[in-house]
Amino acid sequence: MSKGSFKKIIFSLFGVISVGLILGFLYGLGVSISNIFNHNYLYYQLYNLILLDLQYNITKYFIIFILIAFIIIALILFFKKMNPWITGSRITSIKKLYLSIFFIASIIILLGICYFYFVDIVAFLKVSPATEWLGNFTKSKQDTSFIFSAILGLVVLLFILFFAYSIWHRALENVLDNISKRMNSGIIKSLGIAVIGLVIFFNVFMFGYTRLNTPEGPNIILISIDTLRADRLGSYGYERDTSPNMDKLAEKGVLFENAFSQAPWTLPSMASMHTSLYPTQIGVSKFEYRINDKLLTIAEYMKNNFYNTFAVVSNFVTSKFFGFEQGFDQFEETYRLKADESSSKVTTDKAIRFIQNNKDNKFFLWVHYMDPHGNYINHDEFDYGSEYAGSLPSKAGTAQLNKIKDTLDTNDLSYVKNLYDEEISYTDKYIGELINSLSELGIEENTIIILTADHGEEFLERTRFGHGETLYQELIHVPLIIYNPLDTSTIGKRVTNNVEVRYIAKTIFELTNLNNSYIEGYNLLDINHENSSDGIVYSEQCEKHLKAVLVNDWKLISNSEDNIFELYNLKEDPNERSNQFTSNREDTTQVRDMLTAKLLDLDNLKTAEIKKIKLEEEDIKKLKALGYLQ
Repeated sequence: MSKGSFKKIIFSLFGVISVGLILGFLYGLGVSISNIFNHNYLYYQLYNLILLDLQYNITKYFIIFILIAFIIIALILFFKKMNPWITGSRITSIKKLYLSIFFIASIIILLGICYFYFVDIVAFLKVSPATEWLGNFTKSKQDTSFIFSAILGLVVLLFILFFAYSIWHRALENVLDNISKRMNSGIIKSLGIAVIGLVIFFNVFMFGYTRLNTPEGPNIILISIDTLRADRLGSYGYERDTSPNMDKLAEKGVLFENAFSQAPWTLPSMASMHTSLYPTQIGVSKFEYRINDKLLTIAEYMKNNFYNTFAVVSNFVTSKFFGFEQGFDQFEETYRLKADESSSKVTTDKAIRFIQNNKDNKFFLWVHYMDPHGNYINHDEFDYGSEYAGSLPSKAGTAQLNKIKDTLDTNDLSYVKNLYDEEISYTDKYIGELINSLSELGIEENTIIILTADHGEEFLERTRFGHGETLYQELIHVPLIIYNPLDTSTIGKRVTNNVEVRYIAKTIFELTNLNNSYIEGYNLLDINHENSSDGIVYSEQCEKHLKAVLVNDWKLISNSEDNIFELYNLKEDPNERSNQFTSNREDTTQVRDMLTAKLLDLDNLKTAEIKKIKLEEEDIKKLKALGYLQ
């Protein structure tokens, strides 16, 4: 091939690049339009998020399709260069066939090994800081299957093309020449140049626009701790010093003595916290459901206001798989692959790394800790249960404990509680490191910290271990601490009113000088708010048809399926042992009728469209390892 003809080929292939530019732009635009409508960005008036989404997807697929165009060009040039060798007599057609089959089989075997051992590969990649991001590349085995299948299909296609070209090179050259002529029309090339200019202009515009609209509010860190009972923290009256760092935070901030989760298990509880909606409205009552993309989340609204958004979670139930990634620039999943692993250290390390990289920018950071969730693991550095001489192992899982609960004595129960306390102290230690990093980086005075839990845990108060089954205090009464260094009047305050954890979203928006009418509730720090003294809170276990409403000291639990009602005066009966629902006392009757009417408000709420997901074998294993499934 002469130099002149080679240059001619190169010039003629600009049409391929132009087609790639146009297709990449259109595909990215299509993906972004789909996102905008699927997430209701127009309805929620998230116009900045629309621009950011357009920039991201158009630029992303613009680059991807350019790379694909260059790969196609490289293949064409390769075939052209190899033409004398392919059409010559150096190698027979049958040998070419054998070589092609050998390479294709090798690729299939390699990809097959990667597919079947994907979980082990991910686990290995997670332990290395250099490759840990690869461990979060896909959300499920189905995604992984698609990626490997696509790569396999591409490789096989390339070898088929190579083999076909080696036999029918003349016919294929004519086809390629015809395609090249059509691609090199003046219109295609002009459109390609126009697309380049449009993408460059849009990115330059967004570069300036985002810098002119930097947020003025403080940083926000939302810390949620899985399975943390309020009554196991020193700041809530616990006699053991399990939580020195959380207690220090309470001393500097506002502690809510009566904060209640909207559900007794993670998925609906955390979904409620991030959307400000009740579980009934969200519709995530089972593991087969995920958060609907159309619901507005804290992260989406913060991102719309140019905050850097980052999440690091350590519970599979708070992962991308269940829809919690909405609105986050980065979403790190460090959930335990085994029930006897600890995750607080790696969770904290990733959170601190993000803070270090973004200390000069405004950010919203969500950190979800998992260690107090069963299995309860012994941590020798705290040594709460070393005197135990019974037969229980140093790792206690709720599923196993429930099987042998009738054989346990008081010493066994104390040991289990001691392990739980050790898990709390272990998590508290790393929360301390996270908070200390703010001081070291000089941003503590401009960072609001909100600390809470998704639900509590029961230790045979209702004849079982674990959570998720009932709406009693040990499961829905959770800690809530808000540290706001920008308002010294809040230092050391304790709020006794009943509050709902779902109001965290509204609180974050108002503390960052933002507001949105689509987010329900009020600012929890606005103690004098007209709604903050009504003391009405709700909690639900939708799958079991359980609802609870609290007004001041009274609590009503309803089981609509069995038509069972329980009424408790929490001031006189904090352990909920004396059901007053059938009491004939006049004051009790009035409270009962009032609370029963309040429950109707919850029943009348509209449920969002339920988004079903398919649990793969890998997902079921994760849920079993965490004790969610048997």
